[in-house]
Order: sequence, then structure tokens, then C-alpha cells
Amino acid sequence: MSNDDRRSARVIVLNAAQQVLLIRFDVERQHKPFVFRATPGGGVERGEADLDAARRELVEELALDIDLTGPVHTVTSTFEHEGKPINSVDVFFLGRHEPQGVALHFKTEAERAANTSARNSSARPGSPQSAPRDPLQADAGS
Repeated sequence: MSNDDRRSARVIVLNAAQQVLLIRFDVERQHKPFVFRATPGGGVERGEADLDAARRELVEELALDIDLTGPVHTVTSTFEHEGKPINSVDVFFLGRHEPQGVALHFKTEAERAANTSARNSSARPGSPQSAPRDPLQADAGS
């Protein structure tokens, strides 16, 4: 992969009500506030398997160590990060967990500043949230 390519491992965390855990991101894009929600996850490190990266990211971001299955979905997209287009491949895994005690944990100040909350969202058949959303689509409800 080139410097402008990114492979990510993401986790669709479902509770018993089939709600998906989403993290809200507040960032700046093109010098304007930009809000979106995405599943937990992050970059796959060199030599790391996608599943191992998904497990690591869950522990780092939410202090969760749960069983994962998959991959269940893969999406390729291009998005802007720090003013540059990034070619992204997101590999999704599935895990189940009840939301009690889930809290955000981030290593860097930039991560803490961008990731403002985590909540469950209902996935209704036919709704835009019934499948993994494009994490770059702006959150119109904010």
C-alpha cells in the first residue's frame, strides 16, 4: 500500500436489541465542522491480521474483549484526512455485547478531541443504518 492507502479493521458491535454501537466523531473538513458516526476500529498495522487489529482496536477504544466473527463486510472508499485524499479499505467483523460499562478510551489528544461519544443506534430493515454506513457521510441529525 502507498502512503495514501489505509486498511482498517472495524467492528459492528450489536446488543440484544440488534442496535449497533457507533462512535460520534467531530472533526474539521475543508475548514468546516464535520460530524459523522462510525463503528469502533482503526488502522491495521504492518504484519497484523485484520481480526487481530479489530480485537486490538476494541480493547484500545472501548476496553472490550469480546468474541468476533467474520469478516462480514468489506468496503472501499476515498476520504479526506488532514487535507489529503486517502484510499481506504474497511474490513468489518461482528461482535455482541450489552452496552453497560462501555466507555471511550483513546491514546492521543487528537483521538480524544475527535471522538466525543458512543451510543447504540437501531438498525431497522431498509434504513440507512441497517448496514455498515459510509463513515464519511455527514450526520444530518447533529
